[in-house]
Amino acid sequence: MSFVLNVLLPLIIRLIIVLAAGFILSGVASKLITTTMSKADKFDVSLIRFLAKSAKIAIIVLTIIIAIGLLGIPTTGLIAGVSAIAAAIALALQGSLSNIAGGIFILMTRPFKTGDFIDIAGSAGTVKDIQLIHTVLLTVDNKEIIMPNGVVVNSTVVNYSNSEKRRVDLVFSIGYNDDARLAEDIIFRTAMAHTYTLTDPAEPFVRESAHTASSIEITARVWCKAEDYWTLHFDLIEKVREEFAKNGISIPYNQLDVNIHNN
Repeated sequence: MSFVLNVLLPLIIRLIIVLAAGFILSGVASKLITTTMSKADKFDVSLIRFLAKSAKIAIIVLTIIIAIGLLGIPTTGLIAGVSAIAAAIALALQGSLSNIAGGIFILMTRPFKTGDFIDIAGSAGTVKDIQLIHTVLLTVDNKEIIMPNGVVVNSTVVNYSNSEKRRVDLVFSIGYNDDARLAEDIIFRTAMAHTYTLTDPAEPFVRESAHTASSIEITARVWCKAEDYWTLHFDLIEKVREEFAKNGISIPYNQLDVNIHNN
């Protein structure tokens, strides 16, 4: 009876205190990370959840190791065993861990965010979701592309939504018998008349840019808001063609001249 009162009871009390304190601390740490990072308004929700959960698990594991030590069981071998198991798991899941590391990198550096229109390794679409393991893109024809984050961080990313303004670049072709100066004027006036055309950082640029085998090429560069890019792009193509037709300017096409000689 005295052994129970003098040895076991204090040990049990200490174990209860350590375990209770550890689990309470893990919850507090998780909540503190979530609250602090959420207020910062610059961290993705997925990253906040991952860090909060990781901190909670780490504290719980540390608490259990301390509790085992209180029982008089050597923890050195236990720690070594846990480390070996962790290393084996890491080796087996190195591809997944690479994706997780990539996900953390993306969520912390934020080269793009949900809702951005981006191009990664030739795949273009709107960012639908950013997870720790993969990023989900929604293409313009409503297909989902699930891309591993390990691939994302090792690829060139073009973010079309990062800037407020974009430039529409178009090339129009006219025949050699047409008036190039008139064509330039038509393109410029058509661009300037469009609602979405911006004159800052620059007015529309329209100049003769190349002479091909069958046409004169005229390059047009017009600034607009990023969200208006495709509307302006297609509108200019349609309206310039209409104005060319009204003013008798031809749009050339490839031709093959066949000459027949009678012997």
